[in-house]
Amino acid sequence: MKLMAIDGNSILNRAFYGVRLLTNHEGLFTNAVYGFLSTLFKLQDEHKPDRIVVCFDVREKTFRHKEYAEYKGTRKGMPDELAQQLPLIREVLDAMGIPYMEKAGFEADDLLGTLSRQANDHGDTCLIVTGDKDALQLIGGGTSVLLSITRKGQTTITEYTTDVFREQYGFDPIHMIDLKALMGDTSDNIPGVPGIGEKTAMGLIQKFGSVQAVYENIEDPFIKKGQRAKLLDGREAADKSLHLVTIVRDVPLACTAAQLPEVQMDETALYRLFTRLEFKNYITRLGLHAPEEDAVPKREIVHKELHSGEQLFAAIADKQELILTAPHSLEAVCVLSEDTAYLLCADQVGTQSWHTVLQQLFSGKYPLTVHDGKPYLLALLQEGIQAADFACDTALGAYLLDPSESGYGLEKVALAYLNQELAPVSDYEAEDAFSPLGGRETALRTLADHAAAIQEMAQEIVRNIKKQGMYDLFHTIELPLEGVLASMQFYGFQADADALRAFGDTLTQRIDELTMEIYREAGREFNINSTKMLGQILFEELELPVIKKTKTGYSTNIEVLEALKGYHPMVGMVIEYRQLTKLRSTYVDGLLKVIGDDGRIHSTFQQMVTATGRLSSTDPNLQNIPVRTELGSELRHMFVAKPGCVLVDADYSQIELRVLADIAKDETMMQAFCSGTDIHAMTASQVFHVPIEEVTASMRRSSKAVNFGIVYGISGYSLSNDIGVSVKTATEYINKYLSVYHGVREYMLRIKEQAKQDGFVQTAYGRKRWLPELKSKNTNIRKLGERMALNTPIQGTAADIIKIAMLRVYRRLQKEHMQSRLVLQVHDELILEAPEQEVEQAKRILKEEMEAACQLNVPLIVDVACGHDWYAAKG
Repeated sequence: MKLMAIDGNSILNRAFYGVRLLTNHEGLFTNAVYGFLSTLFKLQDEHKPDRIVVCFDVREKTFRHKEYAEYKGTRKGMPDELAQQLPLIREVLDAMGIPYMEKAGFEADDLLGTLSRQANDHGDTCLIVTGDKDALQLIGGGTSVLLSITRKGQTTITEYTTDVFREQYGFDPIHMIDLKALMGDTSDNIPGVPGIGEKTAMGLIQKFGSVQAVYENIEDPFIKKGQRAKLLDGREAADKSLHLVTIVRDVPLACTAAQLPEVQMDETALYRLFTRLEFKNYITRLGLHAPEEDAVPKREIVHKELHSGEQLFAAIADKQELILTAPHSLEAVCVLSEDTAYLLCADQVGTQSWHTVLQQLFSGKYPLTVHDGKPYLLALLQEGIQAADFACDTALGAYLLDPSESGYGLEKVALAYLNQELAPVSDYEAEDAFSPLGGRETALRTLADHAAAIQEMAQEIVRNIKKQGMYDLFHTIELPLEGVLASMQFYGFQADADALRAFGDTLTQRIDELTMEIYREAGREFNINSTKMLGQILFEELELPVIKKTKTGYSTNIEVLEALKGYHPMVGMVIEYRQLTKLRSTYVDGLLKVIGDDGRIHSTFQQMVTATGRLSSTDPNLQNIPVRTELGSELRHMFVAKPGCVLVDADYSQIELRVLADIAKDETMMQAFCSGTDIHAMTASQVFHVPIEEVTASMRRSSKAVNFGIVYGISGYSLSNDIGVSVKTATEYINKYLSVYHGVREYMLRIKEQAKQDGFVQTAYGRKRWLPELKSKNTNIRKLGERMALNTPIQGTAADIIKIAMLRVYRRLQKEHMQSRLVLQVHDELILEAPEQEVEQAKRILKEEMEAACQLNVPLIVDVACGHDWYAAKG
């Protein structure tokens, strides 16, 4: 039998800090439980244990506390967000049929030690899962340890057997206790021998094997005079520490390892619990289903299969609420009116008639509610149909109500709002779903069931949106924006493939030159992309100073390379080599793959991704085209206007600072914007106490960094890195800045306090972002929440303004019957592709509509330029 014994507190704690804070609709924190289960499922898949048991610490003091009052005395209390998840994990384990143990007077380690000994005595193997190195002493006799280590948010699990341990430490696992006894353990407040650190302790145990042997050989010449004195003075501390770190392996347990039951899930309880916690992925993973007694009584939906558009429109005429479901291909539609689902398939009415059906259905005459409507709008454009706005979109509504979720698929949202498990969308999205030989009946039934679910969700979601004061935002900005984004995605952005290939060839030539130069400097050929080989060249063969080491060897990340630039010419070559290879693979090769048959790149514009309301671009990400390097900027030459057209580019001047001035009501900042003064030069003048005409480029650059960084809660340390000054100097800049801009300082204090009271922040248009991080006792998490509280009202309001501008521009172009098209949005920048004869009109429309998008206490200024490629159009 293979037993897996898990250190519950250790793995739960690591999961808590390794997974961002998550809450369900009740506001219950769930991230630690979610991360714990992720680890558990992964380990089950990899190791396939026959039995599992989880061991927990108890709140009562153990025998170690009684013998040594200072034991673990330096540990901070458990964060409330984690403490409230302890009962939850026990509920989950009960439902999963996984036993858990705890014992007053002992720690989880002692239970793990006892269970592993019992298993080994019985001839069974044991895998101990923990993040605590103390457990390494238990290795041997059939027991190995799966040690979980988290660094920079990344968790790795390493299996330690006797051989692996010996290779790393140079002695047997049991002597881990001797190592800890000498070096101590600050995390548990174990004293060890004062003055004996890890390196010295390691050498002593490798040489002598144990604490006892060290003292038996105290006069051995291997032990230096100073070390000998410390060891003699610390003999009592070493013995006490040895006792404290030794795991007890004979704890009297109510259930032995051999008596542990097989895992027997209570699927009903687990489904209910995972539904409450909103763990949709785990419900799917375990194949759980709603128990019959919990199932929402199915509404009696009448299914009517129709055979013509006339039948459909006669049935839904004058209806005030219609729900539409359809595959993204629009080869069939389901329209739900009250309790009747009307179903119509394209192959029943013919191609020409189907086009007419779609044109009429999406004309705006019928108030349609959908879930994630943009794919429908895109499919309609591909059919040459310009659709009207939807009456409601439950995916967009769910996003507004909880903008930090990882997705808003229909099945997930239905589970959250209706506690209802739906049949999969794949029933009608499969390629052959509506073919005569496919599962047409299943597809149509699922369309109708989904329509019924959307109908119920819409009522709940719209009620909550109104309650949260976001209905105007939903109805006048987010819903109509779907059509704008679908249009941009459909038309795409022309790319010059030949120029892109030529640029790639130029990069390849320079990469080849750098490769040979690097080989010459290194004295031999090697794999430049291998961190291990590069580290060997730099730090062993060229003997450059070691800046940082990782678990696997030398670090060669960009921070390390930047620090080494002055030591050897090869370092700068490697930095350039990396920049160029990334530019070639990510952008040149990557963009060439996504140019369509029409010569255009059709990026997907995402409306439901960011918590601040910003739009994002994927497949490819056109908002991330490099601009800060000369070579990166060259890529913008590859985005061009089609023949006979020009690109017209308009961007807001310092929109986030203008929004900050307006929200903070900072008189100094507002005066600068209203008078047209260079805000960065004025800030430099105020901070450095020099006349504005004497402000140097360096002063202005530093002030610009503070201006843009201040609403992100920039620290002295971060600013010092940005502008290349000491932390002290950077901190002085920030303090001087806040002494000049009193309104900004007061806003920063006010918004953080308000956010803590309310639990959220909001934009000028009512968009809310909930911030549970502000309640955390963990300083880092709380500071993160404060930075989000500072930034979200600014960045989110700017995001709302650009959305309004997009709508205004799009509608104005339609109203004036122009051929100019919006092709890209990048944060505060809009790009039109305009026929040459419309350029001046397009420039005027962009400037007028963008500047009129919002009335602030400071003017919104838009800079407009044009050119035949994106680089030239930036002006």
